[in-house]
Amino acid sequence: MNSVLHKTKIINRFLPAGLLFLFATVFLYSFTDYIFFYQEKSSLFQVSFAFLKQHLDQPGGFLEYLGQLQSAFYYFPFVGAVIVSLEILLIVWLLSRIGKKLGAEQFLFMPFLIGALLFYLQINYQYQAINNLGILVQLLLFWGLIKSKPKYQWWIVFVLPIIYFLFGSFSYLLLGLSTIYFLQQKSWLKLALSWISLAVFFWIGKEYMFFYTTDSLLVFPFSTTVIGGQVVLFGLTVLLLLLIPVFAKIRIKAIERITIKKIKLAGFSPYLILLLLLIAAFQNIDEKSKHYFHAEKLFYEQKYDELIRYNFNEPTTNKLTLFLNNVALAETGRLGDSFFNFPQSNDGSTLFLKWQNIGQYLQFGGYYYYAIGVINEAQRWAYEYSVIYGYTPETLKMLIKTELIKGNYRTAEKYISILERSLFYKDDASYFRKFLNNDAAVLSDEELGRKKQQDTKLDFFVKSDTPWLNLLPVLNADPNNPVALQYELSWLMLQKDMKGIVELLPALENAGLKKIPKNVEEAVVTYKLLRVGEMPELKKLQIDPQTEQRFQRYYQIYQQNQANKRKAQIALRDFADTYWYYVFFN
Repeated sequence: MNSVLHKTKIINRFLPAGLLFLFATVFLYSFTDYIFFYQEKSSLFQVSFAFLKQHLDQPGGFLEYLGQLQSAFYYFPFVGAVIVSLEILLIVWLLSRIGKKLGAEQFLFMPFLIGALLFYLQINYQYQAINNLGILVQLLLFWGLIKSKPKYQWWIVFVLPIIYFLFGSFSYLLLGLSTIYFLQQKSWLKLALSWISLAVFFWIGKEYMFFYTTDSLLVFPFSTTVIGGQVVLFGLTVLLLLLIPVFAKIRIKAIERITIKKIKLAGFSPYLILLLLLIAAFQNIDEKSKHYFHAEKLFYEQKYDELIRYNFNEPTTNKLTLFLNNVALAETGRLGDSFFNFPQSNDGSTLFLKWQNIGQYLQFGGYYYYAIGVINEAQRWAYEYSVIYGYTPETLKMLIKTELIKGNYRTAEKYISILERSLFYKDDASYFRKFLNNDAAVLSDEELGRKKQQDTKLDFFVKSDTPWLNLLPVLNADPNNPVALQYELSWLMLQKDMKGIVELLPALENAGLKKIPKNVEEAVVTYKLLRVGEMPELKKLQIDPQTEQRFQRYYQIYQQNQANKRKAQIALRDFADTYWYYVFFN
């Protein structure tokens, strides 16, 4: 009988924690793995003393360093899910042990509530590794403090300045917890000296050691960005953490005596919290972010056909996703054929990105220039992004590729060396290294050789605010540039400039196209059948008679329903992927 009771007690003790870990791991890996993709691609951890040293120039930099190290392992999403789940589980376990040490007989409700809140915060893709990591370290230190004998607890006075230097604003959690604990213990001298030691170190650091503003020294590395803007929820979680010594001392006997089928409410509460967490988590999966980051992943992997198919089967209105999709269409020679298979903005924002000092714009805007062969400009966007936001795996790869294409091998080697110091991109670095000082190898490579041949040799001032204007000098330098032609035709289609499209038909012929792209042909047919102007003489390219028949059918249906625009749109929905539909309804 005693053994049965003992086993039951063990199960009740460890089962909730096991369920929390299992649910967190499965959910993060299966439903929100895009979190790990985003965070891993947002920084590049380097295995070098120099990289560590550059994180030691201000308080909290070491925590940022540890966060980047953790994020590097997100390269494997399952490993990321396990790491995050273990951190949350350790926080729950530490809180439970702290509560018991401070006098609570069964301290489960508050630890599991805080664990659930931290997990819920983690569902936001911007909630970074430093948060849970910083909290975990401070709780470990506080656990060490309360386990120490009173005569040895003086170490906190000397360690607090070091903890502040290493973990920045997250050290305030340790300071707050120790303050409440010393108040409860009436250890006035320890309390006063803890605050004084930290204040003195802060003043010395501000005046003589760290060249940052007071505001930055007070809050770094915390920011609203690194918690995903979830200020209220994160603030509530931190407040609950700070009050753990208080909650541990509160014993409400009436609540402790409540039982449900002989199970104490205190022991049942973790299961109730897990149930509520499960419901809340599934209701807050960010499907839009999930779609976008999957598209971004396919783009980085250059799985262009798969990306196009994914966006076709799972339609989106996200302009950045559509921008990447259009680059994929252009790189595969299908922009003029499938342009209107996807939503497009008549201002060109799905075709080009204007220069803005905003992360995602700087990160991706250069891919348009890379596609049309303005390699110097693609390099500039990647370089500016790196200056502002630091190196990331993909921007570093872009810098390497553009330097190899331009033949700047010494600079390329510098970037390759940085990539070699990463944890999981050494193979990429080895691949790029074989091109150093080898023009023939660059030319023979499928991607680099093609881009080197497309590279615009003409010098001109790039108009970053009006990116469509940069197509004209590119085409003047090389009228047969197939990708630049596709972009120019697509821009003209967005502007409903049929005359401009028709005038480019000879260039399409000279570029070696065997047939007029579908959407372009639809514009040409409109121009021809409505007798807008003269058609150029073409030697090889011919208009497909079936396209003319489709336009006549389209125009007939439109005339029958033109009195009611909504009715006309419904009647013509089979033509939604055509230039004609865009012209009439946009």
